[in-house]
Amino acid sequence: MTNLKEIIVNEKVKGIVAIVAAVITYFTPDHIDVIIESLLGIYGITVLTLRKKDKLQEK
Repeated sequence: MTNLKEIIVNEKVKGIVAIVAAVITYFTPDHIDVIIESLLGIYGITVLTLRKKDKLQEK
């Protein structure tokens, strides 16, 4: 059970989920995109862009 929890909260897994969600939202209508973005927010993903964090943003 602990291993599953560690996998779910892993940053790499969240990144993969965000990439898949970005591809799906590209092809779906806007009203479905809102649902997907809400579910991602619940999961802890708030940004769907790929970039490294700046040192100023980390503080």
